[in-house]
Amino acid sequence: MADITMIRVDERLVHGQIIIKWLQAKNANKIIIVDNELCKDPIMGNFLSMTVPQNVNLEIYDIYEAVETLNASESNDKAIILLKNLYLVKFMHQKGVKIKEINIGRIPSGPGKKKVHQNVFLSDEDIDAIKYFREKAVPIIVQMVPDSLPILIYDVI
Repeated sequence: MADITMIRVDERLVHGQIIIKWLQAKNANKIIIVDNELCKDPIMGNFLSMTVPQNVNLEIYDIYEAVETLNASESNDKAIILLKNLYLVKFMHQKGVKIKEINIGRIPSGPGKKKVHQNVFLSDEDIDAIKYFREKAVPIIVQMVPDSLPILIYDVI
């Protein structure tokens, strides 16, 4: 399996904080996006590929392909995994993907969501995933950029 240096839940997926700060902080050479819609959109996929540095490989999978790839990979890559939803991270964990820590960037507001931190709004489904990871002793932190103070989500919900 590739060395997963970070799993980040952020509705923006690839954006400036990832390109400028997190790739360097995590010494990553691969970004894996797990998104069931984006993987069906080759135009957007090509656009996103152009936004990452040339020395960084970008792969986009649906949740099932991601689980299969991450569980079977014998690569030496250092990968950042990007997803929009906590429940997809829970699904990956339940299917055997080893997850040491989860980083939350931005989860937008929406109907039925509760604000728990600046730019982090959680649904009941998100809370269920957080409870699941708490039981599994997997830390979940809110941290926008590497040099900001990490906040344990369990302390704010």
